[in-house]
Amino acid sequence: MLKALQIENYAIIRSLKIDFDKGFTVITGETGAGKSIIIGALSLILGKRADTTVLHDKTKKCFIEGTFDIKSLHLQDFFQQNDLDYQDITYIRREVTENGKSRAFINDTPVTLSLLKELAEALVDIHSQHNNLLVNNENFRINVLDLYARNHSLLEEYKTTYNAYKKAEKQYAELFELQKQQDQEHSYLEYVRQELHDAQLSEGEQEQIEQQIALLSNAETIKSKLYQSIQLLEEEEEENIIHQLQIIRDHCQSISQFDAGIEELSQRLDSSLLELKDIARDLSLKESKIEVNPQELERLNERLDLLLNLEHKHHVNSNEELIDLLTSTEAKLDSMTANDELLEQSQKRCQELYGKTLELATTLSQSRHQCTDKLEQEMIGRIKLLGMEYGNFKVEIISGQKPGQTGIDKVQFLFSANRGSELNEIEKTASGGEISRLMLALKSIINDNSLLPTVIFDEIDSGISGEVAGKVASLMQELSLKHQLIVITHLPQIAAKGKKHYFVYKDVADDKTFTQIKSLNKEESIREIATMMSGNPVSDAALKTAKELKNNTLS
Repeated sequence: MLKALQIENYAIIRSLKIDFDKGFTVITGETGAGKSIIIGALSLILGKRADTTVLHDKTKKCFIEGTFDIKSLHLQDFFQQNDLDYQDITYIRREVTENGKSRAFINDTPVTLSLLKELAEALVDIHSQHNNLLVNNENFRINVLDLYARNHSLLEEYKTTYNAYKKAEKQYAELFELQKQQDQEHSYLEYVRQELHDAQLSEGEQEQIEQQIALLSNAETIKSKLYQSIQLLEEEEEENIIHQLQIIRDHCQSISQFDAGIEELSQRLDSSLLELKDIARDLSLKESKIEVNPQELERLNERLDLLLNLEHKHHVNSNEELIDLLTSTEAKLDSMTANDELLEQSQKRCQELYGKTLELATTLSQSRHQCTDKLEQEMIGRIKLLGMEYGNFKVEIISGQKPGQTGIDKVQFLFSANRGSELNEIEKTASGGEISRLMLALKSIINDNSLLPTVIFDEIDSGISGEVAGKVASLMQELSLKHQLIVITHLPQIAAKGKKHYFVYKDVADDKTFTQIKSLNKEESIREIATMMSGNPVSDAALKTAKELKNNTLS
């Protein structure tokens, strides 16, 4: 239970310290005095986000601390799992600094907001008039059923399994896409390998082809020039070069006896003649081998075109780079492992988790269906107590096949306020006051089935007055027998039921307005209740009625 709340520098609160008891506590005060601001401050230590707008004095930090008695809540495991110091009397503190930074502490240990919220969910349930709209929320309606059916453990198991299934489903999808991409890459690499393999590439081939093409393209000219050279060397009888040199040599030999130098020249001419005859033979051989071959030239051009096209297609600059590409492609293909087995295992895991998820969702749905009749009867009983004599309430569950975050069910609450009226969705048929009473009935039922020690109602009695207000007050008093109940109200019937009564008011100091709070004794409480009924000045009749209301309150 909440034992105390200390607030410093929050909104129009400069400094407040409130002590709470078990049972029924009411908080009253004029509109705008700051009643709901107190609940806003409490919300901060329960995990609500904050910024510098909460600071009354922008030069100082905001400080809020709640003192909770948790010895009967069996939270030791939570504290141990989160490495927190467990204490039967636990302190939760929140600070908001001047620059807007927020810090949270549990028993002086810094914690995250998410951890703070997790603990808060086991301590306090705050319901305000704005929460009446929750009845329109699908998740709220399912949560009501699960709380009523006590599905906490089953729901946690389902959510764990469902989240594991969604994770496995995501992993399978990613693996499937990866396999698809790898298959595409494998197909492409296989195509490249086959294309380059079919080209039968060899080192230096392109240079050789280019040389052969140049030779064949000029074969006629080369053959003609070689033939003419051969003719000049030895085949034009007396005019050929060899014959002329032989005459020169013979002349030199005939006079060599007269000069040793001429003998040497004659020998050199002999050597030249031998060399020229060799050249003539080589030229003749070369000329005989050169053929004019258009078909071979066409074949070589086609081959060169193939190589050049492959180079352009694969963005390389030479035949050797094509060969390197073939080698690297083959290496990639050899190293590329098929993920078929891994994909199959992932799919199997996904299917198993889906089956388990669906099984748990079905069990969860069955549990919800089993409790609907009882919840409907309890709700009808309570709304009758709250002044809707002919009110009717029904839970409609539509179960699908595809599991979601909360199972396979969609839940709708149907309501009719008058005899003979058709049941319809609450948000379509109930007035604001009726919704307030329906939410109070729901809250009282589910809190009966929860272990939350503290329940707070923040002005949820909107649209309620007269006899109905008294019935609402009685239901709240009944709820306070099982829970610590803190109610902010403007109804005297409810205020009269409180064992402890706080009054919130505004005070002016140093030309600034601040929220203050004080605990009222019985006489002060009676006067405040009378003021709520008649205003100022308080009439004797209002005082008498207030006293009767107060005296009729169960101790």
